[in-house]
Amino acid sequence: MRYIVTLILLVVLISLCGCGMFYRSPVVPPVAGGFTNITAPVDITYNLTEIGSKKGEASSVGVLGILAFGDASVKTAARDGNLKRVDHIGYKYTNVFGLVSFYTTVVYGE
Repeated sequence: MRYIVTLILLVVLISLCGCGMFYRSPVVPPVAGGFTNITAPVDITYNLTEIGSKKGEASSVGVLGILAFGDASVKTAARDGNLKRVDHIGYKYTNVFGLVSFYTTVVYGE
């Protein structure tokens, strides 16, 4: 019986860790329990980068932490802004009570 309880506790603890334990993304936005709305740079040298005059965006959507769809790649964002050169990458992240989340990659360049 003691082994079963230990096994159940181990499974619960591992499930609470989520996929972040196994998958690393270049951006991990902070998430609040209620509402999150963040805009931030992706590259660490953004203060040394000249921001281009053109801007492109690409988005993805998550629903209930179960479904996720969309293409938020830099390539799609550059195509959206008709950019031939990307100078700076940023992102916007919005999460509404864990029900729906929006992630947008924003690129600037020429």
